[in-house]
Order: sequence, then structure tokens, then C-alpha cells
Amino acid sequence: MAKRRRNRKKRVGTVGCLITILLFGAMGVAVHFVKDSTIVRHYADKAEKYLRAYFKKGGRTTMSAFKLTESNYGSGVEKAAEKYGLPASYLKSLIVLECSGKKPVQPRYERHVFKKLKKVRDQKGRTFEMITHEMIADAPDDALKNLAKSWGPFQLMGYKCLHLEVKVKDLRGDDALDWGAKWIKLEYGHLLRKKRYKDAFHYHNTGKTYPKSGIPKTHDPKYVDNGLKYMAYFE
Repeated sequence: MAKRRRNRKKRVGTVGCLITILLFGAMGVAVHFVKDSTIVRHYADKAEKYLRAYFKKGGRTTMSAFKLTESNYGSGVEKAAEKYGLPASYLKSLIVLECSGKKPVQPRYERHVFKKLKKVRDQKGRTFEMITHEMIADAPDDALKNLAKSWGPFQLMGYKCLHLEVKVKDLRGDDALDWGAKWIKLEYGHLLRKKRYKDAFHYHNTGKTYPKSGIPKTHDPKYVDNGLKYMAYFE
């Protein structure tokens, strides 16, 4: 019985989303009759974006992530984009990829990063991502674990706070979006200025630009392709 209810709820949700799209589409059809109406053109463009997003980018789940990103982070992204000279459509797409627009965002613990940081602290390894022994010599294991977690809407690794000269709490607090955007500008903003979005998405996820040959090194093989598609929706 519970399974049937879930299936029925899912069908209702899908139908509701399709009805919304069709309503936007119906408004858009009027553009053929009222050529000079900016309002009609607005709905025509919106219908096109909804249709493209729904049928080509993951259906209801992805549409939900788009809406959450706009409602939870839209205004903040616009401010950060203007402040740091970054494309808002890229930042919003990155948020969809990294946290599906959710707020608050649950951190992800990277055990292999913790092990590498611990080696540096214990002087069993020289450096890791420009983190030296002196920078974390007095850090207990709990602190290293926080450095080994990804935080905020851009899922920025905790140890990046050492590069920004702030504390981990800044990467997960109210200013997480701003600090994340600042790090993006400092770390690979040059790629975005040159509109090398393919390299930018790959760099954010792996620390390296897109490989000239072979498959991408991202955790999700479709990470970069999806990011590029999502940008089309937010532009």
C-alpha cells in the first residue's frame, strides 16, 4: 500500500510539473500573435528553458534543484558574481552539481584527505595541497577531520580555509557562499574570464583542467557535461 502511494505521489508530481510547463508553453505560443509584447516573450523564453531542462537534464529531480538553487542562493550568487567578476550562471550550476541547491548543506568527509593531512602533521609527508607541517602542527585529529570535509554550497574542502586565511567555520557559516566565490576567483578565476567553462568545472572537482586525452577525472563522469548544460538554463 505504501509503495502504491509513493508511486501515485510521484506520478502526480510529474504531471504537475508537465502541466506547469504546458502552461508556460501556451503563453509562449501567443508570441506569434503579439510580436511586440515583452511579457509574452518572457514566458516564451521561460517555457523553452523549462522544456529543455525537464526533458534533457534529469526531469523533475533536476528542475527541483534549479528552483532550490534560485530560492536559497539566487540573490547571494548575483551579489558574489558582481563582487568577484564571476559568471552567475556558472556559480549557480556549480551549486546544483555540488549540493542540488539544498540549504543547509551537509558536509562530506574525505577519509583519504584526512590521512594525507595527518601524514603532513606527523611529519611523515612533506606537504599536501601547499599545506605544510607548520600550518597544522598543533591540530588534533578532530580539527584535521574538519579540514578533510567539504563545506557550503560549493562544497569547498575545509583545508582551503588555510589558503584563505580564515577558519573552517567561515566556510560553513552565513558567509560560506561569499568565501567560496572568493576562492574560485583566486584559484581558477582566470579560466572563467576566458570562458573556459569545461576546464573550470573539471578544476573545481579535481584541481586540474580537463584532460586533453582520456576520460575526465571527476567523481561523476558526467559532472562537466551536466555543468555546461545547467549553465544554459541559468543564462
